[in-house]
Amino acid sequence: MVVDLETTGLRADRDRIIEIGAVAVCARSVRHDDCFERVLRQPAPSATDNILVHRIGHQAQRSGEDPATVLVDFLEYVGDSIMLAFRAEFDATILRREWIAVLGCPPPIRMIDLAAVLPALIPGTSNNTLDEWAALFGVAASERHRAISDAYQAAALLLVVLERATHLGLHTTADLLGVERAHGWFGAPHFRA
Repeated sequence: MVVDLETTGLRADRDRIIEIGAVAVCARSVRHDDCFERVLRQPAPSATDNILVHRIGHQAQRSGEDPATVLVDFLEYVGDSIMLAFRAEFDATILRREWIAVLGCPPPIRMIDLAAVLPALIPGTSNNTLDEWAALFGVAASERHRAISDAYQAAALLLVVLERATHLGLHTTADLLGVERAHGWFGAPHFRA
């Protein structure tokens, strides 16, 4: 499952999830018939600059679905699948924090970071953002900074990763986790917003 979150800001220690988007990738194919997209109801709408980025306005945020229901539904949707995300540490941290705050228990999160795997398998670029990687491979987003659209864009990049991994003799999830871990040990580039 390729996952993307839209949040009230970039502080995983305090910001909230506004929207969750996810799409399944199976047999080297993005499954358009197997996706998840939900807006979580907010106690107060996010700041205006955040609304301008995500285009999820006050009314949409206030009329979103109950966060507990969405988080439980998301857990059921993911099942025992491995999640992948671009900047997975942020997504995993905020998901874990929200799960504990809303549901009272930590979620079973297993996540691979595409932002670490891409440069490890495709070296020689200065690409650091989702936009830069998408541009390199001609992967267009239907609507940037919406969770489902960003998840689809990341899923297309996952197909590139899987092709490259196979070419290098890497065939399992454990292989990708090893690539991610090795990239972190040797110094991934610092985050750029």
